[in-house]
Amino acid sequence: MQHQANPPYASPLDELLIKRPMPSLRGAAWPIMILITALLTWANFAKLDEVSVAMGKVVPLGRTKVVQHLEGGIVQEIYVSEGDTVSEGQPLLLLDLASGGTNLEELQVRLDSELAARARLEAEAEGRSLRFPRALETRRPALVEAQRQAHDARQRELKASISVLKEQTKQRELDVREMLAKKKATERNYSLARERLAMSASLLAEGLTARIEHLKLEAEVEDLDGQLKGLIPAIPRAQAAVEEAKQRVSESQKSFQREARDELNKVEQSIARIQELLQEAEKQGARSEIKSPINGIVQKMVVNTVGGVIKPGEPILEIVPTGDKLVVEARLNPTERGFIVEGQPAVVKISTYDFVRYGGLDGKVIAVAPDASTDENGAPYFRVVVETEKTYLGQTKGLLPITPGMEATVDIHTGNKSVMEYLVKPVLKLKDEAFRER
Repeated sequence: MQHQANPPYASPLDELLIKRPMPSLRGAAWPIMILITALLTWANFAKLDEVSVAMGKVVPLGRTKVVQHLEGGIVQEIYVSEGDTVSEGQPLLLLDLASGGTNLEELQVRLDSELAARARLEAEAEGRSLRFPRALETRRPALVEAQRQAHDARQRELKASISVLKEQTKQRELDVREMLAKKKATERNYSLARERLAMSASLLAEGLTARIEHLKLEAEVEDLDGQLKGLIPAIPRAQAAVEEAKQRVSESQKSFQREARDELNKVEQSIARIQELLQEAEKQGARSEIKSPINGIVQKMVVNTVGGVIKPGEPILEIVPTGDKLVVEARLNPTERGFIVEGQPAVVKISTYDFVRYGGLDGKVIAVAPDASTDENGAPYFRVVVETEKTYLGQTKGLLPITPGMEATVDIHTGNKSVMEYLVKPVLKLKDEAFRER
């Protein structure tokens, strides 16, 4: 193919283009169009998070607890120091309650002594064999043995007294039997004497006997009659004496049991008083070890030395509460307020720990102030409270602890947009705001 002759008006550039025409791009057009279409499709469907950023700090989950002591005392042991994390019920300090606390061991001995006495008195009052609680026998064998000996001595004394009364009863019964026998004999003699007197009267009338003998028989009859008249009322009195003696035997046993019951009532009252004192002493002893009322972090320890004196009711230390969740108070720019509502997810980035390395804490917005406040520089802000799901970073609790006062950045998720919306937004904003000046 022959080149055409250059026109007489052709410039050097035209000549160059004629000699070396531009390469054709027709082959690359389709790949470029496909790439642009793919990018536009991705930009239209790919979503990016929208967040509102607020600066804040970690705050206590509840009110700070001030630890005090009712009685006060001298510090014996200090188990914690400022900044330590403590659990509810964990010992903090040990006090010596030298202000006259009752001796627990002394009270327990007094109580056990009264319990042993009660066991003895119950046996005496009920008239049964003596039995002591097994635990008491093991704990206080000497006290139990003393009460057993006292029981045996009192039983011997009671038996001796009853034995005397029974002997007296036997004597009264013997007297009654003797009286009955004497009465019987006297009645027989009296009957015979009267017969002899009647016979003597017949003989005296016939002159066959002396008058003096007759008078003797009359005297004998009168004497026997007098004896019978004395025995007849004496026998019931003797029988009554027997019954009275028997009553004294029974009354002696009842009196013994009655005295035991009266003494038992006094012992029961003493036991109740000692138990009250013991409970109070145990409470006081429990108060000697000061324990943490909540889970939290120790702050502001007033006493730091063993031997220090704590006055009654004096603040000893403060505990900032912690829990399974963390609370962050953040200051939100007023321009972002319209996008923030309770329940929105958030990510808390603790300034102390590098977010790239340690990550953040997932949480949610639990409160948004209804009105704006101003900071120390007069700049307005809205107070936002975010609660996290954990109180520590990483997988191991306590390895990266977070305490109140640490600064944090809060990213509040308000929604998402496609990449296309981000790209088009400046153009639309320019369209709406440009060329409006006067």
